Amino acid sequence: MRILNYVNIILIFLLPLNIYSFDGIGFETYEETIEHFVASNVPETPLRTALSFYFKNRNSFRNKTYISLADYSQSSREKRLYILNLETGMVQREYVAHGSGRNRLGFPVADKNHDGFLNKCKHSKFSRFMRLVKHRRWGMTRPGFMRVDETYRSKKFDYGSMKGHNSIRLTGLSRSSKDVRKRSVVIHEADYVKDESVVQGRTLGCPAVPVGRMKHIISKISGGSLLYSYVPQCM
Repeated sequence: MRILNYVNIILIFLLPLNIYSFDGIGFETYEETIEHFVASNVPETPLRTALSFYFKNRNSFRNKTYISLADYSQSSREKRLYILNLETGMVQREYVAHGSGRNRLGFPVADKNHDGFLNKCKHSKFSRFMRLVKHRRWGMTRPGFMRVDETYRSKKFDYGSMKGHNSIRLTGLSRSSKDVRKRSVVIHEADYVKDESVVQGRTLGCPAVPVGRMKHIISKISGGSLLYSYVPQCM
């Protein structure tokens, strides 16, 4: 009995260190986990924020294998969507477009120069007052935390690249992202997003990926995983 008690004490001590267990790597601490992904070129600042949120709200996510980071501080020329496998330590990177914030006059407020960099995530109160937009986040990228939830088949975003479901609905977990479900902000493919290093086309607020890439993403992150939309210029 005394031996069993000692074993239980040791297990209780080790449990916090076993939040992430990478096959072939062994038990890792929080800082070792950070170091592991940073060494794989994952940006450290959004990584720390995302992991911290995940730790505090772990029970809110049914899919505990993956978390994703969309780093909109980077140009759209970069593969700025990072999909992290928390079990194996592997990192998958993808191109992802940001919202144009186009108003009723046709001006893309969020990325005026179309240079690949996101500048704004919210319309001015004046634009809303003048009814140039339906709401202040009209066509804008949402910063903050979201849960990647159920998949569905969209005729609008059907490019013939895959069978079955081709889009994923999102649920906002931050004040800045709370309207994503209501406004139909989803992850989908788009033919104006290319699987190459170019200035990508812009969306109506959805994090869109290149045609042909969703089949490599959908089964991994759907079903309740964390997505962190990192937009420091909007915070």
